[in-house]
Amino acid sequence: MKSECRRNLYFPTLLCLLFAALLLLSGCTNPEKAKADHLNKGDAFLKDGKYQEASLEFRNAIQIDENFAAAHWGLARAYEGLLRFPEMHDELRKTIALDASNLDARNKLGNYYMIGGRGKPEYISEAERLAKEVLQKDPNNIEGHILMGTVLFAQNQKEKAFEELNHAIQLDPNRVESYISLARFYIVTKDTTKAEELFRKAIQVNYNSSIAHVEFGKFLIQNNRSEEGEAELKKAVEVGPTDRAARFVLASYYYVRKELDKAEESYKALAELDKDKPQGPVVLADFYSSINRLDEAIKIYQDVLAKSPDFMQARYRLGEIYLMRGDTQNAMAQIDQALKKDSKDRMALLLRARVRSIGGQPEGLKAAIEDLNEVLHQDPNSRPGLYFIAQTHFSLGMVDQARNDAATLERAYPDYLPAKLMQLQINVAAGDAKTAIAQATDLIDRLNKTAPDSDNSPQLIAEIQEKTYLARGTANLRVGNSVAARQDLEAAREAAPNDPEVYNSLAALSFSEKKLDEAIGFFEAALKIDNTNFNALNGLTNLYAQNQELDKAHARIDQVLSSNPNKAQLHYLKAQVYGNQRDSQGAEAELRKTLELDPNYIAAYSALGNLFINSRQEERAIAEYKKILELRPDNATAYTLIGMLEDSRKNYDVSIDNYRKALERDQNAVIAANNLAWLIATLGKGNIDEAVRLAQGVVQKNPNVAGFIDTLGWVYYKKGLYGAAVEQLQKAVKVDEAAALAQKISPSATYHFHLGMALKAKGDNQGARREIDAALKLGEKVPFPDADEARKVLPTL
Repeated sequence: MKSECRRNLYFPTLLCLLFAALLLLSGCTNPEKAKADHLNKGDAFLKDGKYQEASLEFRNAIQIDENFAAAHWGLARAYEGLLRFPEMHDELRKTIALDASNLDARNKLGNYYMIGGRGKPEYISEAERLAKEVLQKDPNNIEGHILMGTVLFAQNQKEKAFEELNHAIQLDPNRVESYISLARFYIVTKDTTKAEELFRKAIQVNYNSSIAHVEFGKFLIQNNRSEEGEAELKKAVEVGPTDRAARFVLASYYYVRKELDKAEESYKALAELDKDKPQGPVVLADFYSSINRLDEAIKIYQDVLAKSPDFMQARYRLGEIYLMRGDTQNAMAQIDQALKKDSKDRMALLLRARVRSIGGQPEGLKAAIEDLNEVLHQDPNSRPGLYFIAQTHFSLGMVDQARNDAATLERAYPDYLPAKLMQLQINVAAGDAKTAIAQATDLIDRLNKTAPDSDNSPQLIAEIQEKTYLARGTANLRVGNSVAARQDLEAAREAAPNDPEVYNSLAALSFSEKKLDEAIGFFEAALKIDNTNFNALNGLTNLYAQNQELDKAHARIDQVLSSNPNKAQLHYLKAQVYGNQRDSQGAEAELRKTLELDPNYIAAYSALGNLFINSRQEERAIAEYKKILELRPDNATAYTLIGMLEDSRKNYDVSIDNYRKALERDQNAVIAANNLAWLIATLGKGNIDEAVRLAQGVVQKNPNVAGFIDTLGWVYYKKGLYGAAVEQLQKAVKVDEAAALAQKISPSATYHFHLGMALKAKGDNQGARREIDAALKLGEKVPFPDADEARKVLPTL
């Protein structure tokens, strides 16, 4: 009985042990099989140009085995296809660290250093190291010799560079790509004759090479030989009928030349190559979208999604078209579908941020920034993420932050069209109209030569085009060229007929031309698109206020408030109308209502502060600015305003402390810097050398502001640098008098007094008497604080 029991126990135990062993073995083999499956799928997606899908498979393989070199190599190539170059760079570095035999990865990384490094010595050195590693392992590696030639060329060793490139050709005289590489170097050295010989040699070596015909065609077109260039592009398609790149270049050529019938034919042929894959029809849809045949584009995108609902590119493009049409409901439907599949989908988050930014309202812009921060958390080098967050900060009036964003974008991607747009917009905001006009003209020329592709969607190109025309129109208006301004703004309207800001800009132009009825019509057109558009309502009510038609201003705001009673911005605008009536009680009530609905409405706190300043209630004004700092501790403007109020109350130490806090948060806070320099110099509240440094920095950034120049001159005077003081104070007087003449106001008596004192200290009593006498005469019209001292000094001269 006992042995029977033992036997019964033994077999289940043995089975359990065998089962456990099988599990253990499967646990050892399944991961190997799984990562190999992911690698094979990734390679297949790469071959089909499905880079997003490929990247997912390679990442899955890496999650199983972080040291899987083949997966890192695949991911690097997927990122290259997605134009995510910084991530490609990281994956290439991991690949070569894990696989000493992967020479292709070394060559690619070396070329990335040469192209992306833009001639920086440290990048050239890295590329040289990689080229040497390749050639040490394989002295006959053609791409290695070409990379070394590139390095030597960058080091200005041109003869050795050409030796390397010619050696690459000698290693395989039938390799077309080597001739093309050498031809490109001759293009750089402006030896177009030699470059052409090499292109022709490449074709002679292999007439059926589509890349040889494409590159020769592009060379001819760039050298204004368009007919010959077109012939070569057509030959490329003829010899390589299934070469997608060749067909795309030909289609883009026709698109840029506005030969739209030929372009359509070429895009259709390109789509036909992949008619059974979703990316095929999408190429044609992108073309239709770019030429504003939106209904045809929408139908293609919808058909693609009906067959392939997970093909996200079509969903993004469809969402962008709806966004461009002002159909935010359908745009959000596409975004929601994408986010349902992946809540961290970067492209969907970018698109949602753009939807939330419509109308430029603070709450929408803040929500947009949340989405964009998530995008940049996932990919700190995201080009569209950096661009759209710069745009959003710009729309919020955070120009300094937008300037920092734009500088980051420009450094990382100097040829990225949106980066150029941001620089242009910032120059418009800074008042540099002439530079902005030149930048806009250059950007429009670039846009006219840009065909839609994976990097630039049709909608993004249209958006950049619209904003460029808007910016140039604004700049032209500032230099007084209203004819050019109207042409630009009409071009912006043609590019984006459903953007309220186009009509607001046209209204501003009409107002400047004193066409008030036309201006009102444009503001109302903006409100038909967005009935609570802040800029349109603000412009309209300001226009009524200037015409002393405040009843109309109240009525227009009340009309919108009746259907939107809980919209904070509308109560803020109502407060502004009360302010124009000098009804401080009504203005305060509406501002309080604004803050009740949105406690984070910074502009309302600022408006309350101004209201209290105007009624000489400095303590209450300071309290409102402190509330801003509770919400935005890094708000330099609030610290500056508190500093100015404490300055006016002679609380100089508190004032200085606030100015310093402003500068800690924003080194470009010029008013804080100017005022701090003044207090240090005049009250001895610090080091005079610090005052000099601060005042010099302000004037360098703002060389034509009389008040800043006067501060610098007075600081020099206090330091005993009388010659430098006179030079600056003379300039301050000159700038101030020109501005006063233009504005038909009296010049500053203080600037003349300061100049007089500096001349006296320098020993020029006659000049000092002239300036102090001028100050006292001006002071008869507008009293100035130093009048008593001027009267005492005058008899001593």
